[in-house]
Amino acid sequence: MNKLSIILTNILIILVTSCNSGEGEDVASDNKLKEKEITKKLLVEDYDFAVFENNNFITYNKAIYHRGDEVFMVLKNVGQFARGKDSLNRAEMKMEIFDAIGQRITIRENLFGLRGHADFKNNILKKPYASYETDSKDKIGKYNFKVTIFDLISGDSTFVNDDFYIE
Repeated sequence: MNKLSIILTNILIILVTSCNSGEGEDVASDNKLKEKEITKKLLVEDYDFAVFENNNFITYNKAIYHRGDEVFMVLKNVGQFARGKDSLNRAEMKMEIFDAIGQRITIRENLFGLRGHADFKNNILKKPYASYETDSKDKIGKYNFKVTIFDLISGDSTFVNDDFYIE
């Protein structure tokens, strides 16, 4: 009986020690994640839903559209982008649309292409935008528009998402 107690005690010590060492790794990993969040430089100052008329974006605060309308999300002053060895910035953008139950119904990636490799004044993109053209097959209801901007040099990214409605 004494030997069994010693064996069980040793097993318990081994289990506790291995669990604690795993916790330390998780804490270290969490701290690295928090440090990365703190050093994040890519931010969006603001954004608006808009319509495009006469070659201009017109802010559309209602965020209510009709089937067949094109929904624009215009971001304002996205930055600070890092500069590469060629002294240029490198950005990319992804747009996603989700239906009322959270299922992604549209995704468009690499929206900047070569235009994303440029000299951004003060390392800021002034008004990047994405659009979603609704059609007669879209159901009436709530949708979510998500735009993600990537700094391809620093590896940083940021996103904006908000709901709009089709009636």
